[in-house]
Amino acid sequence: MNEAVRYIISQLLSGRRDFVKIRWEAARKFRIVSFPRNSEILASFPKDKLTPEMRSLLQKRPMRTLSGVTPVAIMVRPEGSCKWSCIYCPYTGNAPKSYTGEEPAALRARQSKFDPAVQVRTRLRHFRETGHPTSKCELIVMGGSFLQMPESYKRSFVKNAYDAFNRRKSSSLAAAKKLNETAQSRVVGFTIETRPDLCGKEQINEILEYGATRVELGVQNPDDKIYKKINRGHGVKEVETATSLLKDSAFKVCYHIMPGLPGSDEKKDILMFKKLFSDSRFKPDMLKIYPTLVIPGTKLYDIWKEGKYEPYSAEKAARVISRAYRYIPPYVRVMRIQRDIPLPMIGAGVEKSNLRELVEHEVKKAGIPQMEIRSREIRGGKISPEGAELSCIKYNASGGEEFFLSYESQNKLIGFIRLRIPNNPFRKEITGNTALIRELHVYGSEAPVGQEGITQHRNFGTLLLEEAERIANEDFDSKKMIIISGVGVKPYYFSKGYKRDGPYVSRKL
Repeated sequence: MNEAVRYIISQLLSGRRDFVKIRWEAARKFRIVSFPRNSEILASFPKDKLTPEMRSLLQKRPMRTLSGVTPVAIMVRPEGSCKWSCIYCPYTGNAPKSYTGEEPAALRARQSKFDPAVQVRTRLRHFRETGHPTSKCELIVMGGSFLQMPESYKRSFVKNAYDAFNRRKSSSLAAAKKLNETAQSRVVGFTIETRPDLCGKEQINEILEYGATRVELGVQNPDDKIYKKINRGHGVKEVETATSLLKDSAFKVCYHIMPGLPGSDEKKDILMFKKLFSDSRFKPDMLKIYPTLVIPGTKLYDIWKEGKYEPYSAEKAARVISRAYRYIPPYVRVMRIQRDIPLPMIGAGVEKSNLRELVEHEVKKAGIPQMEIRSREIRGGKISPEGAELSCIKYNASGGEEFFLSYESQNKLIGFIRLRIPNNPFRKEITGNTALIRELHVYGSEAPVGQEGITQHRNFGTLLLEEAERIANEDFDSKKMIIISGVGVKPYYFSKGYKRDGPYVSRKL
C-alpha cells in the first residue's frame, strides 16, 4: 500500500490531475484490492507541496467546508433530554428525544458514550484526515431540550467541548473560552437547539455565557390549532416572544419547520411559508425543513395505522417545498431539507434520501428563482473581487429594523452582514442608541486563520463592517455597536477596535 501511495503522490506532483485514473493505475500496478484512502495520501503528502488546489483535489466531501466553516455536531445524553410528548417525536433511549439513535451524529455520539470531548476530538480527527481545515469550527449541540437539563451537566458539557478544541483542560468554562480565542481549532460559531417555550431571558443569558451565537427553534408550524393537535405544549405567542428576545440579544435565528403535520395540507403549508416571511413576528434568518415522518413507537404512528393520517410522499413534499421557495427571501439560508433518519427507521413519509435534489429539480422546472443564500454561495469558486457590488435589503422584523448587506458578483454571494436596530432589548450591554451585528460571514473554502483564502480574509469582512457602522451611525444616530461573536473570532474584532462587553464585543461609533 505504501508503494501505491508513493506512486499516486509522484503522479500528482508531476502535474497530473486525473485522480481517479491514477488510483486505478496504482491498484493494478501494485496488485492491491482496494484503493489507498484519501486520508492516507494526505498524511504522506509533502507538506510544502500541499497547495490549496491539491488539498481540494484530495478532500473527501469538500462541500462540508465550502461555506467557510467546519461544522462539529455533538449530541447530549438521552437521559432527561425532554419532558414533553409531541405525537411525532421518537424516543428510543439511544439518543436525545426526537432522534432515533441511528442518525450518523447519534451513532458517533453513542460510540463516544455521549462524552462531548470525545465527540469533538473524533470529528476534528476525521476532518483533518480527510483534508479539511479545522482552524475555524462551528460547534453544534444537538438535543432540542438541552436547556432544561441540570445546570451542572450543561456547564460541564460545554466546558469539556471547548477543552477538546483547545487540546487541553481548563479550570473553568470562562478559562476554556478565553483559551479558545487563540487555539488551533477555534469555535467561531456556536449553535444550540431549543423550544420556543424554553427560550426566555433566563435561557438567553445562560447561552450567552456559553458563547452561543445561533439558536435553532423547533417552530414546526406556527398555528395554534396544529400545535394543539400535535400536543406541542406551547403556542404561537411563545414563538413570537422567543424570536424577538433572540434577535434583540443579537442572535441568529433558525426555524425548524415541519410540512405535512396533522391539521395541515399542501395549500396550508405553502401559505405557512408565505406567512413566515410576510408576518414581521417571524422572519427567521435560516430554515431547516423537515417534512413530517411517521416513526414506529410514536403516537403519530398509531394514528397512521388507524388510517387517520397520511404523511407526504417524497414527490408531494418536493412539490410543496418547491412552491414555498417563491416566498423565501434572499436574506434567508435554507440550511437543510430532510432529516438524517435512515430510511429503514421510517414507517411512512418521505421514502427517498435525496429530497433536496427533488426540490431543486421542481424549482427549476417551475421557473422559480432560487434567491436563498445557500444556492448563491460562491462555494470556493474564483470570483473576481473587483467585480463585487454592495447590495442592501432592508426589512422590519420583531419590532426592529434589519439590514442585510452583502457583496455579490456574477449573481453569487461573497459575504454578508446582518445589522439590527433593536426594538426592546433586555441585556444591560444593549443601551439606548445601540445597534447590533448578528452575523458577519464571508464565503469560500475555509481559509486557515492567518492565511488568505479565495475570498476569505480578502477585506470583504472589513468593508461590510464599515458599511454597517456607517448606516447605524448616520441613519439611526447609533452611538454604540455590539457584535455577537464566537469566542474564536473575538481577536478579529479586537483588531477592528472592538473591546469585550459582557458576552459581546462592542465599540463606540
